[in-house]
Amino acid sequence: MMPSRKQRGMTLIILVFMVGLAATAYLLYALNPDTFKIERDKKTAAALAEAKSALLGYVLTKSTENVWGYLPNPDMGLLGSFTKEGDSTGIAGIKDAVVIGKLPWQSLGISPLKDGANECLWYAVSGHFKNNPKTAGVLNWDTQGQIDVVDNHGNVLASNLAALLVSPGHPLGAQSRVLADAGFIQCHGNYDARNFLDPYSAEDAIADELNYFINSMNNSRASNTGNKRFVMHKSDAYNDRFLFVTVDDIFRLFNRYTDFSTQIKSLLDDSKFKEHLQAVAIEGDKGTKNVECDKAANKTFCKNWLEMLLLTQLPVATPIIVDGVPTAPCSRVLIFGGQKAANQTRLDANDKNNPVNYLEGSNVTAFHVPTANNAGFNGVSSFSANNPSADILRCYEADM
Repeated sequence: MMPSRKQRGMTLIILVFMVGLAATAYLLYALNPDTFKIERDKKTAAALAEAKSALLGYVLTKSTENVWGYLPNPDMGLLGSFTKEGDSTGIAGIKDAVVIGKLPWQSLGISPLKDGANECLWYAVSGHFKNNPKTAGVLNWDTQGQIDVVDNHGNVLASNLAALLVSPGHPLGAQSRVLADAGFIQCHGNYDARNFLDPYSAEDAIADELNYFINSMNNSRASNTGNKRFVMHKSDAYNDRFLFVTVDDIFRLFNRYTDFSTQIKSLLDDSKFKEHLQAVAIEGDKGTKNVECDKAANKTFCKNWLEMLLLTQLPVATPIIVDGVPTAPCSRVLIFGGQKAANQTRLDANDKNNPVNYLEGSNVTAFHVPTANNAGFNGVSSFSANNPSADILRCYEADM
């Protein structure tokens, strides 16, 4: 039987009521301040993650067989005939000093990335890793970044970072983000770090730390090569959000996605370099004090990775074990110490002069300068990302 007109009316009323209830619930959800915050935080997190991915991709594709790991300079607002908004600045600050600017999205080949406050991301890069001017030292997986992050109690959250990605959030205090140049059509605002990174007033600083360099051009350039401390805190004076870029983040990519293994092999098997290592006087804690990279075909790669090499003379010509197989009798043994293991430290010169911080297993006991304690060397012939700390060995045969 067809429902009565009264029943149909009640059904319609219930349906309208349910739709209205759902709409009200959605409206209350949408107007909830916590909902807005969650959505803003999601946008910020997504932007920071995309920026890190783009940065690491850039480093991977722009590196050459000679030099691995340099990061692009920030966009520091230096518009000109050959630079535009979003371009990496050509020369940024003094050699080996940290600089701050906006993320160079144009140079990274991406669109401008904005946080939950609709502000473009900022970016700090360690002097050791910036691409211009390049470091006066070497660049390898043991190079220390110069960026530390602390909380409001001074507790270290991260240290020696290669770079730091920053979401500036909404302006706080007297921060002014007025347009400084009509050419800034994407990110707008200006390039004074004090107007974006916190706190604006030194009176609000935690442990006297400001997330920028006071009294430098645009408060964005370090005056020395020391580490810079950034504060991560949520208060009326601080709302910067960070994403870390570690040295391991960078070199983990090279281990797997470049011909890094080939470059190591080319250096160790370079005939002229081998002749030099066979004849050179073995001195220094690792036996390589007199080794000259000018003797190698790839001089730049050699100079950046020389500190991984250890050289010793065997007491008598004796085989060693490489890839699980005995070699011919060796007169000298060359070792490329792999990436540091969890129990190894390579922070300073003392660490780097200690063979224990490079060698694994029986090689620790066997190695000595100028003559080895014994012939118990055991390692592999080539680098593998699956076992990056393994010692890579070369046997210089006695009749060479």
